[in-house]
Amino acid sequence: MKPRGTGPRDPPNTLADTDPASLYVLPAMRLVQKLSLALVLTTSAVIAVGGALRAQREVAVLDFDRVRDHHVMGRALGAAIAAVWHDGGEARALAALEQANVPEGRVHAKWVWLEGGPPDAHTAFDQALVDATAAGETITRVVPSAAAGADPMRYTYVPLAVDKHRRGALELSESLAGQRRFTHRVVTETVLTTLVLALVSAGVATWLGIWIVGRPIEALAAKARRVGQGDFAEPLQLPQKDELGELAREMNTMCVRLVELQERVAVETAQKLAATDQLRHADRLNTVGKLASGIAHELGTPLNVVGARAESLASGEATAAEVRDYGAVIVDATEKMTRIIRQLLDFARRKPSTRRTVAALAPLARRTLALLGPLAQKRDVTLTLEADDAREVLVAADASALEQALTNLVMNAVQSMQRPGTVRVAVREEERAPPGKDARVACAAIAVVDEGAGIRADDIPHVFEPFFTTKDVGEGTGLGLSVAHGIVEDHGGWIDVESVVGAGSTFVVCLPLGGSGDSARLALGLASEAGGTSGPR
Repeated sequence: MKPRGTGPRDPPNTLADTDPASLYVLPAMRLVQKLSLALVLTTSAVIAVGGALRAQREVAVLDFDRVRDHHVMGRALGAAIAAVWHDGGEARALAALEQANVPEGRVHAKWVWLEGGPPDAHTAFDQALVDATAAGETITRVVPSAAAGADPMRYTYVPLAVDKHRRGALELSESLAGQRRFTHRVVTETVLTTLVLALVSAGVATWLGIWIVGRPIEALAAKARRVGQGDFAEPLQLPQKDELGELAREMNTMCVRLVELQERVAVETAQKLAATDQLRHADRLNTVGKLASGIAHELGTPLNVVGARAESLASGEATAAEVRDYGAVIVDATEKMTRIIRQLLDFARRKPSTRRTVAALAPLARRTLALLGPLAQKRDVTLTLEADDAREVLVAADASALEQALTNLVMNAVQSMQRPGTVRVAVREEERAPPGKDARVACAAIAVVDEGAGIRADDIPHVFEPFFTTKDVGEGTGLGLSVAHGIVEDHGGWIDVESVVGAGSTFVVCLPLGGSGDSARLALGLASEAGGTSGPR
């Protein structure tokens, strides 16, 4: 499990650890802002629509009450004026009508003639009014004022039959200034109420949003960040019993399972690495067994020389000069045999994985071919190397592992040849397309070309599978190409296979370039001085 760091302190895992007063100074969270804004807009819209309808309803009620008052007042006043008109004449009736108009009254009454001469000059007085009142109807109209900025007027006409020759009506007029002031007051109160409720709703929604949504989500986000960094400790505790609390509990369960899976993966990875290492070492030992017969021939000649010179020395017949010469020959032969045996032991010995260093492919290939030379000679196969010594091909690699991969490929090439011939190893830089891609990339290439029997097209997809082999019994275990493929993949490369049955096969190892120029050569020189490794991984 990944240990906790010593960086900035993580947010609290529980809401109980947080002072409620600190909620007011927390920065607004985007989700809370959205929820608060949506609630405030919805509440404001509902209040505004309700206020508009209420204002419209109150204005309509006020208008209806004023019209009804006009009609009631007109009928009452008209009956009184008609009675005075019949008893005392027109003059007394008009005088009584003037007395009915009090200075502070909002409704003004006067008498108008509807026919029998030009009517009073009034915008509300027209032929339609005359026709309506002729039928005995009481008419009410709202007429805009002719003066700029003045308030409209409401006129009510109550027809009275007081003269046989002319028709007249009682006119009641009222300014709508009061109604307009009432409407303005209702609208102002509605707007103020909407603003106050919107502010209150915004405050309550923000506070509840931070407490119910914002803080839990902040804790969940902090937990998710720690999980992303590999820290599965400190379970998240949310006291609420809603979906966010359930999500916190599920995250805690997930972390427990991740810890278990992490431990299982670590164990399985270690087992896989151990099995891979054992497999590669077994492949090395298998290769060593095959090399032994060829090296035995190489050791035979120096041993014969040593034996012959030793017998001459033992007989005592050699002169002093011959003793020195025989001793020098024996030393040279012994050093040659020691070098051959050491090379074989170095290849067979299990080596710890090393850090990758800048390595030149040409010297690596040259060492590999020198090791496999005796085995190839035994089969009448010539090994050749094609490399440009003036231009080193460099890669970042574990040289020991890469040498094993190349050894397996060359061994496979030698064993595939049933007749004398040549196995060519070429080291160069070229452009090739990785498997499954069309674009070519520059890479360091090691091509192993043989003149063997070739591989059938149906078998090519399986050549890198473990234990797959087309060789005769005793010729191979089917692990060599699989091990080589795994090593190359570990280095970020791939192996291309081209084969023609009866003509031979070509295996091309493609590796990422490890650099070029003076800097890479300097790194190569430093690595060589240090022994080619930089310690265990």
